[in-house]
Amino acid sequence: MSMFKKIQLFQSLWLIAGVLISSTAEANNGQQQRYDRHALQTLAEQYITEQAQIQPDQELQVQAMDLDARIGPRECAVTPQASTASAPPFNRQVTVKLKCSSPALWSQYVHVRISKLSTIVVANDHIARGQIISADDLTTEQRPQHFVRARYIEQPEVIVGSRSKRSIRRGLPISMNQLCMVCKGDNVSIIARFNGLTIKTSGEALEDGGVGDNIRVRNVKSGRLINAKVTAVETVAVNI
Repeated sequence: MSMFKKIQLFQSLWLIAGVLISSTAEANNGQQQRYDRHALQTLAEQYITEQAQIQPDQELQVQAMDLDARIGPRECAVTPQASTASAPPFNRQVTVKLKCSSPALWSQYVHVRISKLSTIVVANDHIARGQIISADDLTTEQRPQHFVRARYIEQPEVIVGSRSKRSIRRGLPISMNQLCMVCKGDNVSIIARFNGLTIKTSGEALEDGGVGDNIRVRNVKSGRLINAKVTAVETVAVNI
């Protein structure tokens, strides 16, 4: 083969190789995904939602903090890999690292706020002082757990029939210290327990009390004054 033909063959091979490389690059470019800052925030939220550990009766609120608006779209041939330096259960804020290795290596850190939600009872309408509370006066909402106080109520039926000690505005959470499950002067049921036996009698409350409070009660039949624990609306218990 002459030198001229060898040069022609060599040039043809380079031309074919160039076409193949260009076609492969174009194909790869077609598979790349573009992730703007909102998409990156969504990826971080999804990762935390999947990893977080919560109780069966809880809900989770996950919100990524806004990335700088100057951050432009990122390209990645696959879904960026998410990771955190800490392991679940997470604190109220965690940093998610999003990493891509193809076609170019890049990383993006996204700060995510986490709130575990708990059910609390709130006023469905304005409740006046001294009002006897009905089921229609109550509704439930999900609130961040770190805002929920221990005395807030989770189940509406627990306080139906109780009396409000103060005015409660619509939408506000209801706590036990705003109510008297047993109010001074109320007729109450006294539940006495002794050696597995349960005795029920009537009494008169001499003090206001919420669930768990110890109050003074007069036994109507005997006239005896006793200390009893409030267990429900107009109900107290005493161990003999």
